[in-house]
Amino acid sequence: MSGLETAIRQALERSERANSETRARIYQSARNALEAGLKKQDVHDPDVIAQQRHRLEGVIHAIELEERASLKAAASVPPPVRAETANIPVPSAELDHDISMPSERNAQPADSPVADGGLSGLRPERRDGPRVAEPASAEPVAGKRGRAAKGEAAAKPRRRKRGSFLSFVMVITTLVAAAVMGAWWVETSGLLKTAAERDTSVANPPSTVQSEDFDGAAGLKTLGPQAGFSGDWVDVFTPADTSNVKADSRAAADPVGDERGQRLRITSATADADGNVSIEIPASVLEQISGKTSTVALSVQADTGKQTQFSVECDFSSLGDCGRHRFTVNEEKNDMLFKVTFDRSLAPSSPGRILINSDVTGTGNSLSVYAVRILPGQ
Repeated sequence: MSGLETAIRQALERSERANSETRARIYQSARNALEAGLKKQDVHDPDVIAQQRHRLEGVIHAIELEERASLKAAASVPPPVRAETANIPVPSAELDHDISMPSERNAQPADSPVADGGLSGLRPERRDGPRVAEPASAEPVAGKRGRAAKGEAAAKPRRRKRGSFLSFVMVITTLVAAAVMGAWWVETSGLLKTAAERDTSVANPPSTVQSEDFDGAAGLKTLGPQAGFSGDWVDVFTPADTSNVKADSRAAADPVGDERGQRLRITSATADADGNVSIEIPASVLEQISGKTSTVALSVQADTGKQTQFSVECDFSSLGDCGRHRFTVNEEKNDMLFKVTFDRSLAPSSPGRILINSDVTGTGNSLSVYAVRILPGQ
């Protein structure tokens, strides 16, 4: 422990030992050095560690008593009065007694089996900045403290300026981030879009007419819906008379009457011929369209909230067929029209058929048929 005491005293000689804060830092450095030395020597016995700490505190206590006694003795001797400072009162030195020391009974003998742990390299913690040499005359401690306080006060405005600049930068950054977030929200929320652009609902597609190329006669053509029918149209089917309707093995044709009116509800379980429903066409009507280009119209409607694709084929006895037509219809009632052309002038002697499949996708959607009409050509 004698080496540790020597290190403390040497550190005090190289520092401003009149300052109680400087002495306190030196004492704390000695404590830290003791702890580091005990760890370095792998000392883990609590009793030995406590004993070494008590001895160090005893040494610190003894040194501090000596330092305070020296300061009191120096304060009692008046400093020499200079000519230029004869009328200036000499401030009295005030000692700082904030350092707590253990009682003398805690002090332990200086001999110990544990080495000092390399404490000879102990150096006091110094303040930032160059040291000012003391004048020949002993200057009171209070004067040094006053100069240090002035130096710290002069440095404070700089810190305030840096803090103000950082605060300004933070405010600008926050405002810019808020503006960017606001612009992003306006862009993504669709606030600038028109009502039509914001409407993301799925519009019901209009009824379309499609024609397939296979098994069709030359010049086959489909037409769009037609509103209203003149007296030249011939009714070949009405829901009031279903005697000329026949369903194949995987199809159903049921007459229905409700608030939507009288109609024939066709349901096909398959897209092939077994799912067809046939409507008979009288031979007298076939005679009117023989050798001419005529128009066939079907008034149809899908189930509420649904859409279906249905197909129409013709079997007009000796006149031949009309190919296969495919239409898409929704829950709105529509008239689907297509043209048929027969070059033969020989009138058939037997009736023909119109074949309807309610769902060419085979999913079993139903189709309501309100009427089937033919407009003979001129």
